[in-house]
Amino acid sequence: MGLAQVLLDRKMLLIGNFVLTSGKMSPYYLDLRRFPSYPEFEKFVDAAVKRAQTLKVDVIVGVATGGLPLASFMACRTGTPLAYVRLEKKGHGTDRVLEGDVSGRDALIVDDVATTGSSLERAIVEVAKEGGKPRAALVLVDRQEGARKRLENYGVSLLAVATISDLLNELINSGALTAQEEAAIKDYLVSNVEA
Repeated sequence: MGLAQVLLDRKMLLIGNFVLTSGKMSPYYLDLRRFPSYPEFEKFVDAAVKRAQTLKVDVIVGVATGGLPLASFMACRTGTPLAYVRLEKKGHGTDRVLEGDVSGRDALIVDDVATTGSSLERAIVEVAKEGGKPRAALVLVDRQEGARKRLENYGVSLLAVATISDLLNELINSGALTAQEEAAIKDYLVSNVEA
């Protein structure tokens, strides 16, 4: 079973009309935060590890909260040290945003989904501030809405287990969508997804 069908069956990929954080309307919604609760997650951790196997990194940096489970599993599987970037400063203790030692290390930034790349960009900046060297970013799904270009500005490549085009085309080809859903998704992909 492909990733799209797993996400659809587990209700982590929803089809309908959704308002995104940006205020934009989308015919689908992707929420992978519950993915580690299901046994299929392991298969996609394996795919993420395989996707990143050619990279030479010294630390895997998870982006809280969605990227932290994937980063943790990848770090355990590969024996690579783990660090993570918080959503905001704690406001007490050391008041750090980045937890873990990245200084002088080549880093792989990991998140669950990339849309515009703002969360990944923030993590790249934090890693660099702490003396780390962000080399690449990896996500389970790239929504193809600007993240790749945004990260290129930092010399960081974006790797993905799947793109949203892959997932939605899988659903279209399998007949999992109604004609109306298919038309809305095709229109959205043409209008919003970068090549």
